[in-house]
Amino acid sequence: MSIKNLTLLILLWLLPIISSAQKLEFKGDFLLFREAKTKQPVLIVNDSLMYKGLKPVKLPFKHNEYPSQLNEYVSFNIGTKTYLVHDGCGPVLEFRNDSIVRINDAYLQRNQFTAVHFVFQNEIYFFGGYGLFTTKNILTKYNFKTKDWIEVQTRSEKYQEPRSDAYSYILGEDLYVFGGVLKDENNVPNSKPLDNKLWRLHLPTMRWFCEGNVNSKTIEKETEFHIQDSKKLYIFSRFFSEIDLRSNKIYVYNRNYFPNLRSSYLEGDTLIGVYRFGSSTFFQAVPLSDFKGSLIATKLFLISPYFNTNFLLTMSIFLFGFFLFGYLFRKQIKAFIKPFRGIIYKQQKHVFLYKGKQIDIFGNQEKIILFYILEHLNQYVSLNDLNQLFENKGQVETISATVKRREQAVSGLLAKVSKITGIEENKLQLERKNSDDKRIKDILLLNNLLKKEI
Repeated sequence: MSIKNLTLLILLWLLPIISSAQKLEFKGDFLLFREAKTKQPVLIVNDSLMYKGLKPVKLPFKHNEYPSQLNEYVSFNIGTKTYLVHDGCGPVLEFRNDSIVRINDAYLQRNQFTAVHFVFQNEIYFFGGYGLFTTKNILTKYNFKTKDWIEVQTRSEKYQEPRSDAYSYILGEDLYVFGGVLKDENNVPNSKPLDNKLWRLHLPTMRWFCEGNVNSKTIEKETEFHIQDSKKLYIFSRFFSEIDLRSNKIYVYNRNYFPNLRSSYLEGDTLIGVYRFGSSTFFQAVPLSDFKGSLIATKLFLISPYFNTNFLLTMSIFLFGFFLFGYLFRKQIKAFIKPFRGIIYKQQKHVFLYKGKQIDIFGNQEKIILFYILEHLNQYVSLNDLNQLFENKGQVETISATVKRREQAVSGLLAKVSKITGIEENKLQLERKNSDDKRIKDILLLNNLLKKEI
């Protein structure tokens, strides 16, 4: 390659650095976050210097006392407020009027480093993480009233492995998690990569679902950063990758811009971040499109665990035989099949249907009962078991408070189902005495009126 062509190539490679918004170069530890109220970036260097704005302006660094260093904190925006939470969980700060104010007295838990962090219904959550020599699969949230952290009960039909450093993505009311590492018990203190399953946590009901296997060939083992917007999850490595869960596709591009991403957030189509290039660390806003080169590949993101040629051949033969049998004996089959006239839960779409129409009137408490019924279809269950669903794990309360919440939820559910189906409420609940303890009442809810489908 000639010197002229080499010079041109270097200029094109460095173009994003030259052409983007003004950059600030600095040395040392830092914390970068987006202030919710002004929508401006805030950069704090070495817990002593503070800069604000896309064209950074130096401001006085005002703060209360806080544990550890700010580079160990992660930021959350809730409404117009900005919170900073220690990465290991515990202390919570608020960035208020260009000052840092501590709002709780929690100690440094150091229990959930590199957890999955997210906000749902104006509450801060940590899932998983590493600390105290163990990897976690717990879900914790910050209680703004008590100013303390509590563990949140989740449920799953399959075992959700502990993990830290996982990929995560929020889509509607669902948290998606995949990848990450687990402590290697046979090679302490090292960790080992997890399998390639994609997990979904339905946040209103706090239920985990295993969605299938991620196409492991599409995700590089060494990645430096990942970030999401309302549409896609972006992964930065040697390449630039876009994951679109709605279409179940991953798009892999050559990468044009190569400084190492240390911290970043998206503002529209612009990546506002701190980068390291050689021995230099700098703050800069770069259009996301500057990272994207030519398209290399488009692949399925989520695949079946048994997606192979033998499986396809077997399924093809089975489906052909199934449809042939159905065609030859269609009249006899119709005579035995009676249409289901109740409420159907569609697992893939996470919706309840009645006569093909989506039901949107069930509240979160009523959905808790519906999911419990789906696990015990057409079975009598004790009221004690139902009461456990409505216990407040974070507070000490009387049994009467729990019973009242359960009764309100059951009453509301039966009233709404009666309105939907036209069946009288007293026919939607059957009762009997418990066979082992006559003092305990068993009930059967929505007998033969509820089922789930894929």
